[in-house]
Amino acid sequence: MSNCAQCGKQVGYFGSKSDFSGNYFCSNECKNKFQDKAKQEKQKDVDMKSKGMIKEVKCKCNQCGNVWHYLEEDEKKLKSQSRSNAMIGCGMCCSPFGALFSNKSLDLQREMDKLKKCPKCNSADVTKTPIYHAKRT
Repeated sequence: MSNCAQCGKQVGYFGSKSDFSGNYFCSNECKNKFQDKAKQEKQKDVDMKSKGMIKEVKCKCNQCGNVWHYLEEDEKKLKSQSRSNAMIGCGMCCSPFGALFSNKSLDLQREMDKLKKCPKCNSADVTKTPIYHAKRT
């Protein structure tokens, strides 16, 4: 069982609505609200980027209260490097170097998971808030 991405109500996999990216919804209304909110966030990101602002993610652990920050660009770079290393590893399946690229991909995936967990207590119960800063040269 999974939860509705919009309202949090439990939904089953059969008969529930999906956006085919891992999100499930209890109704079309919740799905539309979620998609509208995502479009607004994306538009805000584009507007802020055009103004020369940088997006930073402020994370607060709900267990111990620890606060840490990371740049969204760092997360995107880690994700793209991990994907490219995995694809290279798949392409070199019969080569002994294929395992090297697969291991690099897993290392980058672990690094990306560290951004999403509290560095003090290792809890995944985290609240994320986007913050925008002016770009400094």
